[in-house]
Amino acid sequence: MKLYIDSANIAVVESLLQTGVFYGVTTNPLILREAGVRWNKLSDFAEYALGLGAQEVFFQSWGEEAATLCRHGEQLARLSSQVVVKLPVTRAGLEAAAKLAKAGIKTCLTAVYAPFQALLAAAAGAAYVAPYLGRMNDAGRDGHALIAQMAAALQKTAGLTEILAASVRSPEDVTSLAQNGVRNITLSPAVAEKLFLEPLTLEAVKAFEAAAQELQNE
Repeated sequence: MKLYIDSANIAVVESLLQTGVFYGVTTNPLILREAGVRWNKLSDFAEYALGLGAQEVFFQSWGEEAATLCRHGEQLARLSSQVVVKLPVTRAGLEAAAKLAKAGIKTCLTAVYAPFQALLAAAAGAAYVAPYLGRMNDAGRDGHALIAQMAAALQKTAGLTEILAASVRSPEDVTSLAQNGVRNITLSPAVAEKLFLEPLTLEAVKAFEAAAQELQNE
C-alpha cells in the first residue's frame, strides 16, 4: 500500500512525511495556488519533499493543446526523475501522456470518473490513473463500485497502470478502496490526520501510559 499526501503546504508535508507512513506527495494547480507555490518554485518544493523522504512528487502539466501539455510535462519531468507528471484525461491529455510515456516519463491521468477512462489511460501508457472517489459520490454515482470496476479491468489488461485514488473523504474509504484492489491512495491533510485518531486506540494508550507512570513510582 502506498499512501500520498495531497498538499503543497510545506509544514503539513513535513509533519506527515515524518511519520514514515506516506510514500509521496501529490499536487495540482489548485493545491499549489492555495499553498502559494509558484511555478518557479516547483523545483524547490520537489527538492524539499524528496529530501524529507518522499519517493514521488506529482505536478500537473497545463495547457489546452497536447503539444503544450507535453512541453510543460517535459519541463516538470526535468525537475527530478522522481516527479510524476499529471495530465487531465481529455483527448489532449491522453495524447500528451502517450508521447511522454514513450519518452520514459511517468504520468498520471487525473480527473477520472468512468471505468473506460482508466482503460484509455492504460492504453496511453500512464503509470497511474486518478479517479475522484468523493466527487463521483457527490455526482450521484457509486464511487466505490466504479473504482472497483476500474481495478478489475486494469488487472485483466495485465498492464502496468495503477489506480491512485483521490478525493477520499474518510479512513473508512481507505479500507474500502484497499478491499477493492486499490494500492495507491492520496489523502488530504485533514483525512490523513484522522488515520491517527482512532478513539479506542487513544484510550488504550492513555491507560498504558498511566500504568507506566505507576510502575515508575513504585
